[in-house]
Order: sequence, then structure tokens, then C-alpha cells
Amino acid sequence: FATEEYDTYGQDVWRLRSNLTLTLGLRYGLSRPVYETQGFQTSPNVGLEDYLNKRIDAAKQGINFTDPIQILLSGPANKARGFYSLDKNNFQPRVAVAWNPKFRDGVLAKVFGKDGASTFRGGFAITNDYFGQRLALNFDGNNVLGFQSTFNISANTYNVTTNPAPLFTGLGQAIRNLPNIVVPGDLVFPKQQPLDDRRRIEGSLDTNLVSPINYVWNFTYSRLLPGGLAVEASYIGHKARKLLATRDVNALNNIVDPRSGQDWYTAAGILQDLRIKGTPISQIPNLPFFDNLYAKGKVAFAVDDYNGTGYVGAGLTNTQAAYAMMAVNAPGCGTLSDGCLGYGTDWTSLQDALDLGSGNRLFFNRQYGALSAYGTIGSSDYHGASLSIRQRFKGLIWDLNYTFSKSFDDASGLQTSGVYGTAFITNPLRQRDNRSVSDFDVRHIFNFNSVWDLPIGKGKKLFGKANTAADYIIGGWQLSTIYRYNSGLPISAPFDNNGWATNWNVRSVGVAVKSLSSSATRGTGSDAPNLFSDKTAAYQSYRSPRAGETGDRNSLRYPGFVSLDFGLFKVFKMPYKETHNLQFRWEVFNATNTQRLTGVLGSTFAVGLDPYLGGDAGTPTASFGNLTTTQRPLGESTAARVMQFALRYTF
Repeated sequence: FATEEYDTYGQDVWRLRSNLTLTLGLRYGLSRPVYETQGFQTSPNVGLEDYLNKRIDAAKQGINFTDPIQILLSGPANKARGFYSLDKNNFQPRVAVAWNPKFRDGVLAKVFGKDGASTFRGGFAITNDYFGQRLALNFDGNNVLGFQSTFNISANTYNVTTNPAPLFTGLGQAIRNLPNIVVPGDLVFPKQQPLDDRRRIEGSLDTNLVSPINYVWNFTYSRLLPGGLAVEASYIGHKARKLLATRDVNALNNIVDPRSGQDWYTAAGILQDLRIKGTPISQIPNLPFFDNLYAKGKVAFAVDDYNGTGYVGAGLTNTQAAYAMMAVNAPGCGTLSDGCLGYGTDWTSLQDALDLGSGNRLFFNRQYGALSAYGTIGSSDYHGASLSIRQRFKGLIWDLNYTFSKSFDDASGLQTSGVYGTAFITNPLRQRDNRSVSDFDVRHIFNFNSVWDLPIGKGKKLFGKANTAADYIIGGWQLSTIYRYNSGLPISAPFDNNGWATNWNVRSVGVAVKSLSSSATRGTGSDAPNLFSDKTAAYQSYRSPRAGETGDRNSLRYPGFVSLDFGLFKVFKMPYKETHNLQFRWEVFNATNTQRLTGVLGSTFAVGLDPYLGGDAGTPTASFGNLTTTQRPLGESTAARVMQFALRYTF
């Protein structure tokens, strides 16, 4: 892969007055889209953002837009378009003002100080992010129709009962003759996955990419006070738009019945409410969504065909058959033999059954079950206020800093996070549902640091009359300290372990039905440290997500982090030559040996079906919410107390 980047920048500073300075600058950047130099480059034949929008528009009319997506040769070596177009609109202006008023008397002098004691500074800038290199590699690794020979069997092709997969017989086993293996042939473009409803889960790259844009502004007021004190207060704002994020461009349709206006999310929500109430199947009313979009008896047939039993939906109306597939523990729906499958909140399985069994394919794209693609679709907002107090006073230098801030975004992933990783937006049809505090949001940050020349030795408060020999040992010591505290990082609600409510590949998370916050406990006896002081009460604070819901992203917090470090050092001047020195240092990190935990056990941090209803459904697993990892400073391998000693001889 290769690219070229060109930047030019101009800036000028005007001293409008002796105490007023204006700075203006303009940067322009041009980054060529990354390309593969030898011609091994492919891309989709359509802009995937446009493709998603066409699916959304068609679903509003009760139609499933499922035109095939093709993969074409691309890039300059193939004399074709690139991964994305050249973005030429990257003008990045900036402006800054600094004012140091010199009040001499009056009210302003009393408020802001005399003779330049106060300084006002402010600035604004627009910047763009560069991207592309890692995206090209991601697309190359995820595009199974490009220049690679990886082949993945579609999800749910096999099971462990009626249709087991071929057995593994040993290393070196011949696989080309196994069923469902597609042997690579000659590469001929364009290529496309067949429209065969195999529910493939793949990744891609949108061609509608543009440079992410950032708007940054700040305002600072600083004031010099008597006694060597300096106080500074700042506000920082940052808005970012067109950020990189991923979403399923073939997300399951929220199909709308054009006759009644009832959509899938509404109809599924009604069934959810009826299931939670334990409504008998015979009392399920007909919903226009199922009656108008499907011929009489077709939903029952679809449910029967999907389960392979032939009796689950027999004799039921369309709405009753849909309810039968999802209902569990309702009168007449206790077990499979009672005529109910009990899929609970696995709404995508019902959509799959309706598409495959009814003959009216409304929800899925016929090529892919999920096709996640990077696009410049995200946004973020940051607002922060900081306060700093500093002082130099008789051998003591200290500095106190506090920041209160909040960062929001749609997704917090990077180019390296993968197409279904932390940059993934669960429901692109309702992208706003994914918006919450950022994964890296830290609400409070506090630190205090100091360097103190200890008042010990000749001429000091302690042992001020010490002789030269004693002063050589006890005098001249310096103590440094750093204390740090920050509030905990966010964590999403436990994931829905009952099914896939919204996306075919990524589970939604639970939705809180009552106020809940983390209250970490150390654990006692056989209980492990836990994110909650009462994990059963916490578990029962959630309900299962409904069709289309993302759930409560980043609604909880890990415990905060705290650490105290200090250092003690002295320089001994060698008596035989002034330019030779011996420095001794003793440094202690995490002096209090404080351990703050993080990292819930991901595999069990999950909610089952309707935990908020209590009873057996409201009982969490034994390890629900368990904390498994010790927090440690960035870049350090341990959180334990660490001491280090050093001698340094300089000459």
C-alpha cells in the first residue's frame, strides 16, 4: 500500500498593542487515498452509505431493497477508482488572542489586579484527521471476495443434533471435498456473493469517506496573586464530525406495513408486552403488520418450517404464530410440545424464519446476514473545565490541578478496532441510540505534585548550626510527591444473553428499568470483588432489549484510580573536585500499595430473559459483575508498590 500527503501552513502574529496579541493561521492538507501499488485492490461497486439509505427508504414503503453488491477491481494500477475519493476541502484555519491588561486603579484593578496580574487567552481551530492506511488493511483482511483464499462457513449452517458438521480427523486432513467448501477458482471480476440467504457475516469499506473534521476552542484566565501564587482557569470545547465508525449497511429492515403504518419495531414491541404479561396464545389479537404483509397461514408455515417440527404454528393466526415462536412461560406456551418455541428476545431469529418460510423476504439482504463497513458517520462532543493553582514559596514548589469534563460520542473505536469492535454502531437505523459518554470519558481528574527542599542542614530551620561534615550528610535533601486521582471509566450494561434483538451478529445490551449505579465491593469470604454491592438487585434492575434497541451503552462506571508516588534525592559534591557529583535517588510508586479493580468477567456479565420480573428469571450467575483485573498506570506492567534506588556519578 502507498499514499502521499501534502501540507502547507502559514501563520502571522500581530501585536495590536503592547499587551494585546492576535495570531492567525491557515493550514491546508491533501492526503491521497491509500492505494495498492501492484493492482491487488478491490472495492464495492456502490457507496455502502447510499446502499443503506436505499434500504431504509424502501423499508418505509414496505419493500426490501436487496440489489446485489459486487466487488470490483479498483485503484490506479487497475485504472479504476480508489477505496474512496480525494477529499480536497481540508482548509484548517485557526485564530488566537492574548490580552494582558495593565489596570492601575479603580474597580477593575481591584478585581483583576494591577500591572498585568491577569491574562486572558482564547483560541479556535479547525483540524482534520488523516486516515486510510489501517482501513485499507482491514478491508483487505475482511473482504472474502478479494485477493485471499480464506473461506468461512455461514453461521447456523450446522448444529450438533440433526445436521452435524464433518468431523476433524487429523492434521493434514483434505478439506476441499467436504460439503459446503467452495474451492477457489480463477479470480474473475466483478465478483459477488450469491443471493442465497446464507446469512454471511462479513466486513467492508465505504467509498463515501471524507476527512474527519474537528472544531476546537478554548478560553483561559490566569491571575498572579501575592505570595508567589498563580491561579489559572480554563474551558475547553471540542466537536468532531464525520468520525470513523462502523455499522451494518445491510442491517435488518424496520419494515413498515404501508396499509396501516405499523412498523416491525412496534409490532414486535406489542408481542413483547403480551409475552411479559403471560398472555395465553388464544387471546393474542391480530396485528395489521402480520395480517397485511403476509398471506393467511404463511407465518404459521414459516414458524413450522424454521423449527422443522410442523406443529408449532398449526392452526394459528399470523400474529399468534409469531407470538408462539417468541413466547415462553405463557399459559399454553410452557414448553416446545405446548406449541411455543420460546425464543424470548431473539427477534432476528423470527425475522429469519419469516423471510425463509413465508416466501416474502422483507428483512434480510439476501447476500449477507451482516455486512459491517467503516464510514465517516460518527460524531463526538467534549466539554471540560480545569483549574490549576501553583506556588513557589521558600524552597517549596507545588502544583494542584483539577479537571471536570464530559465526552460524548456514537462509538469510541479506532481504525484498528475491527469492523464489529468498539467502533460498531449497533443499529444504524437509529444511530442516536448508540450515543452516550465515550469509552474513555473520565469525569474527574485531580493531581497534586510538589518538590520540596527539606529545611534540614546548615542555615535551615532544622539543624541550622550543623557543622560542615554533618551538613554534608543531612543537608541538601529534596522530596518530590505526585498524588493522582481520577474517576472510573464507563462500562456498558450487561449484554443480552437471550438472543440477538437487533443485529444478526452483535448482541444488544440490557435496558435499566430503575436507577442504578455501580457500587464496587471488595468481596468477603468466598465472594469475589464485585462491581455491585448487591448483584442480585443490580441484575433485577434490567429488562431484555426489544427489537431494534441498542441498550444502555456506557451507563455504569468502574471504580476510580488513585495513586501516591514520592521521591527522595540528594546531590553530593565530591570533595576532591567540584565538577564531580554523586546523586542518590529513592523513588516509590504507589506508596500506599492501593489496589483499585476493573474488568468485569465479560462472559458472565449478561442478563437472561426478563431479569427485572424476579423469581428464577431474576437470579444472576455466581460470577455476575465480578471484577477480575487490577488497574494500573498507563504504560506500567504492575499496580503493586514499586521502589527503585539509583546512584548516578557525573563528571
